[in-house]
Amino acid sequence: MSDVKKSALWALICVPITVFGGYSTVGLLHGDGLWLAPFIPALLACSLLVPPGSPDWWFITVGLISQYLGYFLLVWIIYKLRQMGAEKYAKEQPE
Repeated sequence: MSDVKKSALWALICVPITVFGGYSTVGLLHGDGLWLAPFIPALLACSLLVPPGSPDWWFITVGLISQYLGYFLLVWIIYKLRQMGAEKYAKEQPE
């Protein structure tokens, strides 16, 4: 399975995280620090792309898509870094 397919599959973890964030929005708005870290992709995208007074469906759509893409990129970067580390380790090992 290619790295892109693996990353896309693992990025689905963002769905329950986003649903949790949607249900606890009021608490998260008054929070700070590490409580907001899992929601950074959606928070950034919604603050940039959703103007005040937009319909809820637009807010939810932008939030879910940006959260998925953010997690996809994070997982893909981790896969690539692991591959680079494994290749470097394999080159350093004497035969």
